[in-house]
Amino acid sequence: MRNPESPLLNTGTVVWKSWQKKPALGVGLGVGLAGAVALAARYAFQRAVRQPIPDTISPAIFATRIANTSHGEIIYHISGAGEPLLFLHGIYPGASSYEWSRVYPAFAVGHEVIAPDLIGFAESERPRQGLDADAHAQALADFLYAVCAGRPARVAASGFGAAIALKLAVQHPDLVTSLILYAPIGLDASLRRIPLGLNTLAHTPLLNRFVYRNYFARKPVIRAWLARYGFSDASAITNEILDVLVTCANQYGAEHAMLAFLRGRLLYDVKSQLPRITQPVTVLWPASAGRFPDDLPQRLGSAIPHCRVVSAGTLGALGALEAPERLRVLIDEVLDGPIRRADVA
Repeated sequence: MRNPESPLLNTGTVVWKSWQKKPALGVGLGVGLAGAVALAARYAFQRAVRQPIPDTISPAIFATRIANTSHGEIIYHISGAGEPLLFLHGIYPGASSYEWSRVYPAFAVGHEVIAPDLIGFAESERPRQGLDADAHAQALADFLYAVCAGRPARVAASGFGAAIALKLAVQHPDLVTSLILYAPIGLDASLRRIPLGLNTLAHTPLLNRFVYRNYFARKPVIRAWLARYGFSDASAITNEILDVLVTCANQYGAEHAMLAFLRGRLLYDVKSQLPRITQPVTVLWPASAGRFPDDLPQRLGSAIPHCRVVSAGTLGALGALEAPERLRVLIDEVLDGPIRRADVA
């Protein structure tokens, strides 16, 4: 830790076939159990070297601090003054607050911008028992009470992190004034199914950690996931992006959160919660054929009482890294004000 304060996807000799059918949980992570074990065994002979998380995980103008919660320590990056604006990353190997690091600095003047690593990811505490959705929501509630002193925050979240943000908003409405959800696939039941092979693997002691370390956390696999699912334009994947994700995925204990995810610990009855959202919700929806269900924006718009859907153009799941300027403009329009930049690209 640094200063605390589907088309076929080929990876090595294994062909990922989950995309030939409707995507399931962890979109892009589906792979045959035997194939994953085989490739993990191959990579096991190439020793992975753990590196400290690079400083590029957050902009230099942001302070890095620690907050204690009922479920562990959260490391977060903070700068600015004004209404709290919280950015939550998605759930995938190597996930961290870095996902939003090219977007949130633009709002540091006029807002108190806060970007945490969820518990189990990157620099935050990585407990052996991965958190479920309720625990994540409670940890974030503790976090907001500690950091924002009871002031409600606007929350921007992506991917499966959107399901956690939604639960936070429903269970603690006094802490959330509005939600901005980018590609909220965690709110779609068909995408939250757990493939049998992955579920079996996640529940198999020793083998699960072996396959995570020697398969899911490896650079070729993460690069392939980014190219197929994270980005609509693979040429936008930089060495920095790949290095940060691989480094975060290989931190000690990083496997616990992802294995909990694959066991289904983050699943809950999202559909029953949608009508309970009292805050305004804006869905930023990327148009990427084959990656996301086309009808999800309409379903969310009709199920959530105060919801509007805004097109984000053609982007992948990590749109904040692929096209940060576009996401900055869209979020600024939601916040109803001219973008106030801190001149951080």
